[in-house]
Amino acid sequence: MISDPIKTIDTAFGWRGFPGGMFYHAPFGLRFELGGELEGTLRFLQALDRARTVASSLFLDSDTLVAIVSVYGEKCATRRQLAAIRQLEQIGFRHPFGTPAKVAENDQDHIAEFGGDLYRYWYAAQFTNDEASVTALLWASVAREMDIRPKARWIDTIHIADIHKRLALTAYDDRGMDVIGPTGSALSSIYREFNSWLLDYDRAEMDAKFAV
Repeated sequence: MISDPIKTIDTAFGWRGFPGGMFYHAPFGLRFELGGELEGTLRFLQALDRARTVASSLFLDSDTLVAIVSVYGEKCATRRQLAAIRQLEQIGFRHPFGTPAKVAENDQDHIAEFGGDLYRYWYAAQFTNDEASVTALLWASVAREMDIRPKARWIDTIHIADIHKRLALTAYDDRGMDVIGPTGSALSSIYREFNSWLLDYDRAEMDAKFAV
């Protein structure tokens, strides 16, 4: 059981919670295009298939993984947080999450409008690496902005990590996915194997680090 999600992220990756656009904050990362030019159900299926394929390769030798999810809320936890976790269970991720870590966003616009800050609740669940659990997490991520059910409506981000190897993956929605690692060599095989799926917009930056 992970007792402190923020401490866990900080120890492995040096962040007080995973940042948005993880690729741009990590010294070594890859950014993948998932849905491409497809639409509707075909887009969802391609995005999920690509995400699962990359995740399978990235975590091939990982026995234990950690799912770290974040949910926005008020100062006091509400039923929304519990509903978000239940939605993940309904999709197929049935491993228990520990007590969340609460981090104030210092959102001045929110404070001015509502009289109080917005908070991000970080939940972590450690689980034995298995295809069904990883698929459920990726389904929830990819389906976020799509008309696909079931859906984890209230979850903001979902990260899958091997804490000991300092590897992490997040599909931010059907458009794309970020993968990070501690060194270039840790991701070089992923870069080569799935090169055609890399996002062209950031390809030059990735080529500069991995095309050696």
